[in-house]
Amino acid sequence: MKLSLHKKEINLVLIMVLIGQIIFALASPGFTKPSYEGRIYATTAVRHKSEDLHKLNEAAHYFGQTMIGWLKFPSFLPDLQQKAGLPEGTGIYAHIQERQNIIFVVSSPIPLEKNTLMDVKNFIQLKIDMYNSLSQTEFVLSNVDYELVEIKRSYQFGAFVTLLATLVIAAAYLFIRKEFKQLSLF
Repeated sequence: MKLSLHKKEINLVLIMVLIGQIIFALASPGFTKPSYEGRIYATTAVRHKSEDLHKLNEAAHYFGQTMIGWLKFPSFLPDLQQKAGLPEGTGIYAHIQERQNIIFVVSSPIPLEKNTLMDVKNFIQLKIDMYNSLSQTEFVLSNVDYELVEIKRSYQFGAFVTLLATLVIAAAYLFIRKEFKQLSLF
């Protein structure tokens, strides 16, 4: 009797794994479709003559955080897409790598060109120039470098993740089922 119970559980786990793999196989074109990133590496700087360099570097660091905030404005992405000619479905985010160094990441469903990334950098510099004009500051992006990256997810990786997920779900299901059976005995 005990052997047949384990046989049923094993069959249930195998069926769940099989269903998970079939669902993944049907959804895999969306999972394995490559995406593209254009990365703009830059340093925020302040033009200066003889001011305290430490304070200027600190100001540039905090200004980098201000620029990251700009990316969240509702009008920023549509304006950027229009000015830089970015495709529909493009996104942008940024993070500070270290002190004044900031990385802008433009994600796209199609490959980007370096000229497009330069247009993105020019748009950001235009926003900086507008800010400088209003606040009487002189922030700039310097030491700019660009990288184009294709991000691929393999079918095997997706199938493995699906296998792990279905095993965890099956184990949770068997555990919960066992617990409810024990509760019903009382």
